[in-house]
Amino acid sequence: MSRGTSGDGQAADRLRPTVVEIVEAAGFVLDDLEVRPAGRRQVVRVVVDTAEVPGPHDPPAPGPDLDAVAGVSRELSQAFDAMDEGGGPGGTDTPAGEYTLEVTTPGTDRPLTRPHHWRRAWLRRAAVTRTDGSTLSARVGPVGAPQEPADGRDGGVTVTLAEGTPRGPVLHHVPLAEVARAVVEVEFKPAPPSEVEALVAAATGEQDGQQDGQEERS
Repeated sequence: MSRGTSGDGQAADRLRPTVVEIVEAAGFVLDDLEVRPAGRRQVVRVVVDTAEVPGPHDPPAPGPDLDAVAGVSRELSQAFDAMDEGGGPGGTDTPAGEYTLEVTTPGTDRPLTRPHHWRRAWLRRAAVTRTDGSTLSARVGPVGAPQEPADGRDGGVTVTLAEGTPRGPVLHHVPLAEVARAVVEVEFKPAPPSEVEALVAAATGEQDGQQDGQEERS
């Protein structure tokens, strides 16, 4: 597979409409699209995530189905080949140069940077560093805005986090704009029922007046 060369950012922008169409048709969302050089070739790396998010009474979200991800990889490869051979407008919709296609899913170390990431992390424990340098290890609860802005910014979105303490879970309402970095922590035990119950109550609107001073608004 070959085309003329172009800048990496331009290559990703050129491929994005085709990639988004195929990824979303398969029921996924495009988490990241990267085109980077690898010797004489380029690597087109497509990261997909499941579109569905857990509801208030659901357990933590499972990872994407790997067979479905493999299907997306095949469809992307076929689409690029067809456009390369049939001539998408001047060949501008296909990867530039010799390339390798990688279709993968987010790893456990994927930073939580978008509202969708936080919604997918429902009931997972996250390590959060705020913009003021303070840190927090707490369980992810409901996200405060119903829709993610088209520009990908947080748009004033707030996430509710449950911090386990000897006195019981303390809820923190943290604006995503104040989060410098956050990643999901690997756990080997089930979530404490008290934390789950507190977050389910918060998500279903039953939390008002029940925290008795144990709720912190950030």
